[in-house]
Amino acid sequence: MHEMSVLSSILEIVNQTAKEAGAERVTRINLVIGERANLVDDSLWFAFSLLSRGTLCAEAELNIRHTRLSFYCATCQSNYTPPIDNFRCPVCHQIGQITGDGREMLIESIEVAD
Repeated sequence: MHEMSVLSSILEIVNQTAKEAGAERVTRINLVIGERANLVDDSLWFAFSLLSRGTLCAEAELNIRHTRLSFYCATCQSNYTPPIDNFRCPVCHQIGQITGDGREMLIESIEVAD
């Protein structure tokens, strides 16, 4: 379960950032996770519940926003999100250019309390 190591790194960054900001606790952590990042939400929440104990994040809410693989079709000038098994544009059936690969793993923001 690599979610444990991912969450460990995220919590290290969040705790350090909160300390540098003079926060007494973190109230919310907002993550962006791509559909192709191979991370399971339940495993992330489980890892968070274990690893956040005794840290500034112990009582924080963990929010996960998902992103999808996205394309732009120059032929018909449309943006689209394909199913995982067919990358063709649903309008003109050409294969577009990837604009978002769905592998994101980002700390979008954190909320803290003084």
